[in-house]
Amino acid sequence: MPEHKRLALGIDLGGTAIKVGVVTHKGEIIGRGERATEVQKGAQGVIANMAAAARDAMDAAGVTVADLEGAGVGAPGICDAARGIVVRAVNLDWDNVEVAEALGKALGLPAYLDNDANCAALGEQWCGAASGSHHALMITLGTGVGGGLVLDGKIYHGFRGWSGEFGHMPAVDNGPACNCGRRGCVETVASATAMANFARREIEAGRAPYMAAKAAEQGGKVDARLVIYAAREGDAAAVGVLREVGEHLGLAMAGLVGALNPELIVVGGGGSHAGDFVLEPMRKVIREKAMPGPADVVQVVPAELGNDAGLIGAASLVWR
Repeated sequence: MPEHKRLALGIDLGGTAIKVGVVTHKGEIIGRGERATEVQKGAQGVIANMAAAARDAMDAAGVTVADLEGAGVGAPGICDAARGIVVRAVNLDWDNVEVAEALGKALGLPAYLDNDANCAALGEQWCGAASGSHHALMITLGTGVGGGLVLDGKIYHGFRGWSGEFGHMPAVDNGPACNCGRRGCVETVASATAMANFARREIEAGRAPYMAAKAAEQGGKVDARLVIYAAREGDAAAVGVLREVGEHLGLAMAGLVGALNPELIVVGGGGSHAGDFVLEPMRKVIREKAMPGPADVVQVVPAELGNDAGLIGAASLVWR
């Protein structure tokens, strides 16, 4: 049993895996648990798996429910944080699931809920790249583009809790089709998926022999990891792909910089591993396109907490 500390559970609910940590009031993870999500079991089955993963984390930390102040959950999709409900999560096939109430009963703890990207933003603002900042945007570059707005030190949820959908701002008129049903959304041109799509375009056009050769070595698979690796190796085509993604992202953020005057833009998710190959063109476009003043003071920085950002931010819901 560790010394008495203020502790909470942080739960990162994903479409394939549930990750849980016992988190201290300083943002330290002292025990972990993980279970498969098993979407096919339905909402109650998934919540049972969340509770089981939470117990695994408690066992790893050497604590019991009596040592905890509560549990926070970061869930995908549209969430009603005030009521603890997942309104709609496509990859879970959920509609209006009362997660906080059900999980709280299963664990015997107060439970809280927010969108997973919001939780990542809270984690970075609490003890990551945005620590000490009260005005920050968090962008996650993955299959799509997610995000969260920290304004005056709090997550801004908007009228119905749908704020932070940076990935579905318009970016290219009549651009690539997006999963939301529109065309040319930011995530179609500025996500990890976009990196792979742009790389395939270059390979098919015969302009990327190095990436073509590397893709052939892995059975023809082209993904963001390949592009980032090739860029680090000095491949001009890969560097150009990442520059294109960074420029699209910078143009999308330029409007928000003028509208919201953030101190920081924190970039996380798998696509952020491209580092300055994406961040430098993003910074350049913001300086050129955003309103002078806000553009001069905003900093674009990489996230620091990696895959733990959402889990740590979810735990912070207990104290917020």
